[in-house]
Amino acid sequence: MVADLNCGWISSLDPHEGQAIIGLINTTVNDGGTLGYAAPMSETEAKYFLFNLNRRMASGESHVLLGRVGGEPAVMAILTLNGMHNCRHRAEIGKGVVAPQFRNGQVVKAAFREIVRRAEALQVEQLVLDVREGSRAHMLWQRFGFRTYGVLEDYARIGGVSHRGHFMVQTTASLRAHMFGPD
Repeated sequence: MVADLNCGWISSLDPHEGQAIIGLINTTVNDGGTLGYAAPMSETEAKYFLFNLNRRMASGESHVLLGRVGGEPAVMAILTLNGMHNCRHRAEIGKGVVAPQFRNGQVVKAAFREIVRRAEALQVEQLVLDVREGSRAHMLWQRFGFRTYGVLEDYARIGGVSHRGHFMVQTTASLRAHMFGPD
């Protein structure tokens, strides 16, 4: 399955890629991964999301990894740089999404390897993210070496229920060691 994985960084979204990303996010939302959405995106929400993502890519603020298996969207992650002069060594990983049928670990590892390579090329030394406590994503981030540096009560509300959020961090060098082994 991974043999035909094609992961790459895209610089802008054509309509086909945009629909692939929205489909991937909506599939994951339907599968219980909230990703900030209680339900699949409406057409208006999807247009706004893609418009904003294109703007962030065009400015160089965000880098988007899109992986396909056999042409089918399998994984997506957004790496957003920190624009503050004293914080340029840091980037945020957002909207890490893996299609349910590709959650075998190999697709995730391949995506993490690409994130390491891009972070190193951009001289990003520290990766941060936030995630809902106890979610599949929270467990995944922990498994790959991310550690909580803060917890926020009432981070997200789903169906009227408040959930805690974890703010997590890992150095790019540490993630490299997890993904590629020692140098």
